[in-house]
Amino acid sequence: MLQVIRNYAKELKNIDREVLVIAVYSTTILLYAMFMRRTHFILPRDVFMERLLVVGTLYGISPFVILLAFRRTPRDYGIALGNPKVWLKDVVFFYLIFLVILFIAFKFTNLKNIYPLYRKATQGMEYFFLYQMIQLWYMIGWEFFFRGFMLFGMERSFGRMSVLVQAIAFGLAHFRKPQLEAYGAVIAGVFLGLIALRARSFLPCIILHYLILLTADVMGILM
Repeated sequence: MLQVIRNYAKELKNIDREVLVIAVYSTTILLYAMFMRRTHFILPRDVFMERLLVVGTLYGISPFVILLAFRRTPRDYGIALGNPKVWLKDVVFFYLIFLVILFIAFKFTNLKNIYPLYRKATQGMEYFFLYQMIQLWYMIGWEFFFRGFMLFGMERSFGRMSVLVQAIAFGLAHFRKPQLEAYGAVIAGVFLGLIALRARSFLPCIILHYLILLTADVMGILM
């Protein structure tokens, strides 16, 4: 029995400690976010908006515990401006592609009945802008978690294969979304990961992902 434990302990020593911690920690946080019930911290009367604020903060702030534990700089996890000359072109290019995809999807599927996810956003501009502000906060935390913390944290050991690791987790995190969107999230996760690596920053992923969501919300109202 003790020999078996020793053998497994030796195997664990062969795994990069930081990658091991990131894998376990990120999986735990994702599961917690999926199973999290209603909270009463900020907006107790608005379950949806409360969830965006709490989960967005969890995604965006909690990884700094790992950053400090392994004495990494913010740049090591993609918190940097990167190379705007590279990623601005990427953002425009992929946004135009997603714009066409969104138009087709909203025209021929029921997505127009799903977006905006916050239904009150259709009741007035004040609700719409409040929702967009909170959604942006959520998106900053979301993108840092996948395209900053997971992607760059694992890149040192996995190289570009870290793109696939975070894309799988990103796709699974969409399991409650419409089926077509969930499948598409895996592919989108790959390209968002590549954009972040090319830019050496997760900033363009925030911009691109938020623009896509904003466009979906507007289409949901207008179409």
